[in-house]
Amino acid sequence: MVSVMKKSSFALIAFLTVLYAEKADVVEAKIKKSFGGSYVAYVQIKHKDVDEKHFVDQWQILNQDRKLIAPRVVFKPHPNEEIIYSDLYGFKIPKGTKKLIFRAHCSKDGYGGKEFVIDLTKEETKEKETKDNK
Repeated sequence: MVSVMKKSSFALIAFLTVLYAEKADVVEAKIKKSFGGSYVAYVQIKHKDVDEKHFVDQWQILNQDRKLIAPRVVFKPHPNEEIIYSDLYGFKIPKGTKKLIFRAHCSKDGYGGKEFVIDLTKEETKEKETKDNK
């Protein structure tokens, strides 16, 4: 009986830990064409940074096959901000890329928060890029 209660207690603690984990969510991402065929990314990440041991420490841009296109390291916590704004300049989008997936990493909880996807095949994305470049 005690063994069953211990197992149940451990299962409940594990469940609550996952439930209340503070994953870093990418809530917005935009790209803009820059010089020489490179791009700039503007990202908004929702996370409650605590201190130097628990904060958003990086975010990445992946393609539709989840292959890394560009990483962005975040060097310091933002403890008084609910939304963290971050930019990445000078990355290239490889030919054949149809989607950009933005994900954030928490130094304590890792990946697993909400990702943001930009579909490069949609007409409005192509149209917006063209208008921005005029």
